[in-house]
Amino acid sequence: MENIKSASMRTLKEKLNACHLLLNDGCAYKEINTNWLNKFCAKFFDLTNALHDYMGHNLEEHVEMISLCLTQVVVCIRYLECTFKAETANGTVIPASRQHFLDRMRWCLERLRSLHPSEEQSFLKIMDSTLDILTTFNSDINETEGEEKDLLSISKQIRGNVDLILSHILAFANVALQQDKKALSALCQKVLRECAAFQSECEIKKSNRSNRNLRATSLEHALCQLEDYINEALLRLVFTCFLDFDKFSIEKMRNVFRKMSSDDSIADEIIADFDVNVDRTTQIGIFAIAFSPNLKMRTKFRSCLASFESLDTSLVPALQTTGSELHSELLEQHFNEEVRKFKTALQEIIDSRAFVSCYLEMLTVGIIASEKQFNKSQLQDLAQMSCALIEHFQLPINQKILLKSKQGDYFQQYLQMVRECKAILMCAAQVEPQRIIKRFKILRTVLRKLHDGIATDHLENTFHTTAGASRDNLSVNVGMLEFMGTIPSTSSILYDNSQRRKRVQRPMIGIRNTSTLNNLHGNAAQLNITKTNNHGSVRRRESLRTVLFKRQNMTENPKLYNSICNESASLQISDILDQLTHLSSGLSVIEPRT
Repeated sequence: MENIKSASMRTLKEKLNACHLLLNDGCAYKEINTNWLNKFCAKFFDLTNALHDYMGHNLEEHVEMISLCLTQVVVCIRYLECTFKAETANGTVIPASRQHFLDRMRWCLERLRSLHPSEEQSFLKIMDSTLDILTTFNSDINETEGEEKDLLSISKQIRGNVDLILSHILAFANVALQQDKKALSALCQKVLRECAAFQSECEIKKSNRSNRNLRATSLEHALCQLEDYINEALLRLVFTCFLDFDKFSIEKMRNVFRKMSSDDSIADEIIADFDVNVDRTTQIGIFAIAFSPNLKMRTKFRSCLASFESLDTSLVPALQTTGSELHSELLEQHFNEEVRKFKTALQEIIDSRAFVSCYLEMLTVGIIASEKQFNKSQLQDLAQMSCALIEHFQLPINQKILLKSKQGDYFQQYLQMVRECKAILMCAAQVEPQRIIKRFKILRTVLRKLHDGIATDHLENTFHTTAGASRDNLSVNVGMLEFMGTIPSTSSILYDNSQRRKRVQRPMIGIRNTSTLNNLHGNAAQLNITKTNNHGSVRRRESLRTVLFKRQNMTENPKLYNSICNESASLQISDILDQLTHLSSGLSVIEPRT
């Protein structure tokens, strides 16, 4: 059996080396050569097939990274094909575009050559692990002398987990909406305070069990409150992120650069806004990966984020460089396609009721603000955000919701009111503000009917109970917040991008670093996920994730949920093979230039 494994591994390495050598040959070509790309597709197809056969029982721990690397190579092959087509159409070689995609392909092959287990733990796993441990303190199991001696080590493990949780929160808070930053800071402060109290109780010799359990319960509630708020803030950020993709589009940046004079402060501002939106997209994607129901969906998100990561250092310079129009157009096409894929994948996993509820809340806040002081720009943003809901219900997976009861009629009324709101804003100078606000109030009324039609009693109670608690009882004092060495989580998705890493490491809320904690990534490697029964986490309360993401709704049917979560890697590799077959057959239509 070992000999078979060794032979299979040798075959994999040989096929990987063959792809690498052929890729080096491709870098040497100065003319358009689709024959080379066809040959590479054939070699890469062989490598993917070999991985498909070998992965079942040997590379399970690397399946996520393998799927990402293979998917990224397929993406780059497709855009090399687009590059060749553009070169043929324009009668010129585009070396910058070739180099960009060839470098990414080389990076992915090198990553496949040196696979190693990831030390990163998702926010979801760390949170569930911590809550599972805390739940055991309220069980009726009698403590033995040995278990009492382990209290100190357990409290240290919980503290390490809390530090990791806060590192994820810090990374999110750096790009969160301004109104969410202070609340997140206050909630993190509360978690640290409860964690310190719990730790102190565990360090006391012969500590009172009731006091210890009370501290554990308080910490559990603080963590749940933080998790609930981060989920709500995440949905609000999704709407803003979708809006900013239109506000700071590549086309608008290109136009700014063309008109740019010696004073480039406007250009710097739009670049900064674009960078912030990409960073926000990354944070949303990291949470979306954790909430995704299967490997295929996780790979979709990772591939989009990896593309954004690579384009981060190439796209804006290409727009600013004179004589690189064709190169920048190819990168723009690539970026826009990745944005479309990202938005579609995100819309597929977001729960419709939660999405509608979030926009309903934002719409209400906007109307109240406009009644106090009319703000046309704010209302325009709200009208544009409404398109995110329209896109959501246009997906086949979400359309079935509109088939029930009167939801379809309410949605048509919603479409009509969105059009009316946009129309009246176009002639706002000739219309009284109260008439404009009235249109938005009618839109809110229609949306509330749609929301009430979609929601179930259980989900409604869950949402409103937690949503109110997460805001009303916060005492915000950002200046007092000390994260005691906790730093934002800033690891890359796939490509090494030091420029972006420096940007996201820059804190945007009150943080004071000290040296009291070990490196967080080292802690992550030592994190022990609590073992539970076959039904998943033993946590006592259902997270707000239950209503925000469809993945968690499947807990109502554990058998179906487990079958989806345990989907084998072979399905994902088969999909990549199908894409490669399509690419290989399509490349032959491009005639090489002589």
